[in-house]
Amino acid sequence: MHFGPILRALMHHKARFLLITMEVALTLAIVVNCVNVLLDLRSLYVRDSGVDEESILAIRTLPITKDFESEDYVEEVQRADLEHLRAVPGIVGAAATHAIPLSGSGSTTGRKPLGSEMDGQAAPYFVVSDGIEDALDLDIVAGRRFELSDWEYEMDEDGNAVNRNVILSQSLADVLFPDGDALGQVIESSGGEVTNSIVGIARRIPNSWPSWREGRERALLFPGRPGSERSMIYLARVEPEALESVLESVEDVMLAANSGRLITVETINEIKREDFTSQIAVVKMISAVIVLLILVTSLGIVGLTSFTVAQRTRQIGTRRALGATRSDILRYFLVENWIITGIGLVIGLGLAFGLNYALVSFADAPKIPVGLLLSGVALLWGTGVLAALAPAWRATRVAPEIATRTV
Repeated sequence: MHFGPILRALMHHKARFLLITMEVALTLAIVVNCVNVLLDLRSLYVRDSGVDEESILAIRTLPITKDFESEDYVEEVQRADLEHLRAVPGIVGAAATHAIPLSGSGSTTGRKPLGSEMDGQAAPYFVVSDGIEDALDLDIVAGRRFELSDWEYEMDEDGNAVNRNVILSQSLADVLFPDGDALGQVIESSGGEVTNSIVGIARRIPNSWPSWREGRERALLFPGRPGSERSMIYLARVEPEALESVLESVEDVMLAANSGRLITVETINEIKREDFTSQIAVVKMISAVIVLLILVTSLGIVGLTSFTVAQRTRQIGTRRALGATRSDILRYFLVENWIITGIGLVIGLGLAFGLNYALVSFADAPKIPVGLLLSGVALLWGTGVLAALAPAWRATRVAPEIATRTV
């Protein structure tokens, strides 16, 4: 195959050649970066949180009677609720909490080692009742679980707890104590008003923000009384095989214990999916853009090749009359397509890197892995070949005697 005639033929139609080349280049740059964003969003959603999201129920109660305006009544109801939940067949752990892990809504504070000059580190936290270790199936790798005595802590004149024992996630412990000696240490709030003693370290504790890349497993557990007249939240871990039966019965159990509230029951995974609603919409939109771009590029290649075949009917017939086989004609148009696509892909690699640099700098997007770039090149090259195949095959069916009569 001689490339000279092909290149000269392309130079006779520079506008069409440049149009398709730039279309391929732009498609590669946009598609690869879009796929990179999709994979990044997916990694946030599917990343292991450290808990069995499908088997942990979040039970939210909304009090609707005035009885709940009494703190003593709230504590009494919470105590009874936990007794009823732990008695349900299939539930292996239950606890009250003020916020739901992976929900996208929660609380955070600042903590640093006592007397340290470092800035207070972001510490998402949960105020929890006893039994939280079983409710989340926490793996305590150092120290101990909470004990009932941990709920006996000091209060300042403003009603704030000033000296509570706490359990940290390993991730947060590593941030506060890089040397690995967190157990038994005392931490304080950013302003030094509150201190806490670390009595346990859990391997992993998911906080409320699943989209937080680096700090998703930073968490701090405070023993406390999380219920109020506005809401009461419980976490209940269920044996997987009993999940369906528990889902059917737990609302009735709660209402039987106290009917003065509204009850909603969801798994942690369902709640996390609700938090990712906007990201899921973005994924669908980007996926549609990718499909549309590839389709438009394919149609462009089909149109260019078809137009070229129609313009070169006499040339094809002449070559056939001089002995060119059908495979020669097919190869000619495929090689021409490879040249156009190849140049477009080379330009597209530069555009892809440039676009990715801008996204990394201004939109906190991840860098494109080399494997993804190579996959994008292979995809568009194959797409170009397939798009050109049908019109190129039609060119092989041009008979020499018909072509020569088109003079």
